[in-house]
Amino acid sequence: MKIAVTFFRKNKKIQKIRKNYVHVDTTNSINIKKYEILIVLFVIIFIIFNSNNLIYLGSNIVEVKNIDISNEKIISLNSLANSDNYIFKEKEEIEKVQKDVGTQEEIAMDQIAEEYNDISTFNDITADDIKIVAENEMYQKLNICGVDITNYSTNRNIDFEAIINSEDKFFSKSIDEVLLYTTHTSESYANSQNYVFDYTSPRRTTDGQYNMLAVSSKLASNLNNKGINTVCSLTPHDYGEYNSAYTNSRQTFESLIAQNPNVAIAIDVHRDAIEDLDFAPNVELRGYKVASLMLVMGIGYDGEYNPYYMENLKLALQIQILANKIYPGLFRPMIIRNSVYNQDIRANSFLVEVGASGNTLDEAILATRCLSNLLNILYKD
Repeated sequence: MKIAVTFFRKNKKIQKIRKNYVHVDTTNSINIKKYEILIVLFVIIFIIFNSNNLIYLGSNIVEVKNIDISNEKIISLNSLANSDNYIFKEKEEIEKVQKDVGTQEEIAMDQIAEEYNDISTFNDITADDIKIVAENEMYQKLNICGVDITNYSTNRNIDFEAIINSEDKFFSKSIDEVLLYTTHTSESYANSQNYVFDYTSPRRTTDGQYNMLAVSSKLASNLNNKGINTVCSLTPHDYGEYNSAYTNSRQTFESLIAQNPNVAIAIDVHRDAIEDLDFAPNVELRGYKVASLMLVMGIGYDGEYNPYYMENLKLALQIQILANKIYPGLFRPMIIRNSVYNQDIRANSFLVEVGASGNTLDEAILATRCLSNLLNILYKD
């Protein structure tokens, strides 16, 4: 390299060095001796086989503040004999790999779930595992195989025994897609060191980088990395018309179902909208705070029950029973209400509250990693 630079300085004037090319002024004629021809040939061969690194070096002369000089690049420039040193992943490719693998916290969530890849939910459950804990005019509290449920609906005779006596639900990665959408899109979290943003109203923002679109997209990414195909809607449904959110999201849901007939699971991604803005339910897993999850199930109204509510409850119970074994404390008690929450459109639909307004986006993102691991167990190929 030193010989090449000396040759250029002596015989040519280097006029410009750009990021993508090197321009040389060759207006002055020079008598080239025999030994100089050999040097030229050497330089040409060097450039042909190592052009990317030469351009990289030139780029750093001009834009050193904007480009990191990696050890790999230095090694490549000084190890001509080893051709393997010239093969390195582009920065974007490295970042993509790191993103796919996950952060240290996300990897920890994966490690917890690894030993549970083949685990049953209903096989070892009996009617004795169905307990009514408390009941009054307002609610019925149950415990189904360790899963706490608060039933606010008027249906106090849900046939949980039929659910637990049925076979586990399983899905296929080659066929069954997951649909993700956000009815209350603008719901957001407390600011953190990693995520600082402005609110457009108390603990809400129309910035999709920090509201439920970010959480839903992260859940989709986690599922995709496990080989589960997703349909993730980025349509906001409560911007400027909060009271019409469910009507708006219903239209999106129905439209996407029509376009994607392989959707097998549908998830409406929310954040708990409790009045206490600092309420931050979480669980500590491997030393990391993870936002608590809560499933909200709509069985329909008096005399007009959701035709899919039993199938939906079955899937919800499976997920939460698995979570109790793998991530104890991750889920808050399940809630059942006299509503539908669009869960009457397709079987295997549920609404998940990812934390509350006092949680951080960091904690919510970790919760999506846990949920993706739970769903992955239900996919068998």
